[in-house]
Amino acid sequence: MFFSKLAIAATFLATALAGPLVASNDEGAQLAKRANGVHLLNCVTYSAVVYCADDSNCSFNPGPGNQCIPKDHLNSNGLESWEQSGSCRFDTGTTFSWTIQSNAQSQANYAIVGSGTNGFQGFTIRKDDQHVMYTDGNGHACRSIYYAL
Repeated sequence: MFFSKLAIAATFLATALAGPLVASNDEGAQLAKRANGVHLLNCVTYSAVVYCADDSNCSFNPGPGNQCIPKDHLNSNGLESWEQSGSCRFDTGTTFSWTIQSNAQSQANYAIVGSGTNGFQGFTIRKDDQHVMYTDGNGHACRSIYYAL
């Protein structure tokens, strides 16, 4: 009887532990299936908000109409202070607005740290790993600080 209850408890425990692992894998699959997205970048001397129609293929300068330069919350280095509410208007007339937690940079890479909208859809904002997305025409490495999907 004791061993039967122990086996049931072990099965229950194994099932409970496996649950989060499955959810984590599902989340990884969701990230791999990116569609359109927005990246909040720092490019050495300026910041940029970049729209990517296919976020899984977004390692180049998107060009006019798909990039805007925020100018509301610049720090002493001329870079945007992303960790607050802000917005940036693209040449197309679309405005991307965001709210990012003040402690977002202390979170793990890929953690959910805020939300955004472009007026057409809502986005979940995650902390990125600061990889270089592209180098601009002046040789500045543009690093993805946050991304929104």
